[in-house]
Amino acid sequence: MLAAPRVEAETAAGCSGSANLSASTSVARTVTVNGVERHFRVHLPAGYSKNRATPLILAFHGRGERAAMFERYTQISRLPAIAVYPEGLRSPEGPRSWQSAPYANAKADDVAFTRAILRIVRAQACVDNSRVFAVGRSNGGGLANLLACRLPGQFAAVAMVSAAFYPQGQRGCEHAPPVSRIEFHGTADPIVPYDGTRKFGYPLPAIPQEVGGWVRQAGCQPPVQRRIAAETVRTDWYLCRPLGIMISHVRIDGGTHRWPGSTDAGWRPSNRINAAALIWQFFALQRPGLYGS
Repeated sequence: MLAAPRVEAETAAGCSGSANLSASTSVARTVTVNGVERHFRVHLPAGYSKNRATPLILAFHGRGERAAMFERYTQISRLPAIAVYPEGLRSPEGPRSWQSAPYANAKADDVAFTRAILRIVRAQACVDNSRVFAVGRSNGGGLANLLACRLPGQFAAVAMVSAAFYPQGQRGCEHAPPVSRIEFHGTADPIVPYDGTRKFGYPLPAIPQEVGGWVRQAGCQPPVQRRIAAETVRTDWYLCRPLGIMISHVRIDGGTHRWPGSTDAGWRPSNRINAAALIWQFFALQRPGLYGS
């Protein structure tokens, strides 16, 4: 496990208070947002202290999943960070989903839900406000990308796995400030195809096209590409604007829609890497203000 990065922490109000939270445990929480009761889980890492600012990760599940399920198979709660697992609302079609998708519940204001979660967790736990991150899978990955746009300055970086980038979840984001992003995607993903699709009735862009948009937005210089596993190629754009912004894409040849390294992934190509570990390594590189930008 990687140690938390050694940077000066910008602490939250919870560092001087005390809430009913214990290290190495997960607890359920509720909050009412625009008249709708919403649910989320909070996990404090081993060794957590209310006297030491700790990074915070908000982790958004995929369509049809539950927060507890996402916590179990991603292994994000093993990282040295406070982990929060919001739960999506049921859509008219039944499965739980997020507002960035065309099939989402019309009452889902997940941007407001995220604001409420940040307010609550910062009041109850000792959060390093300069080290707040978002992670999402599939439809949840699309939401994480949307949050980077709609809540500028709130997230130091965003990580997405098999993300679904529906056009309505990106409207108005063309001129948003750049945010460090990493995206993992399998070339054999049948749910969110790597080369894009319209076959499900919802247009989805090709993943290289989406990543290319982030690169152009951040004005990045040519990337460094390397193979990190037999079927996995990682491309990193290190030199972007402002200095310190980084864009990364992890292409898994033959990989499917599973979370790489998940407890239920089996020995498929996507299981030869561990997404949670690589995401934490990426987050550890994000140090807001270090470059004076």
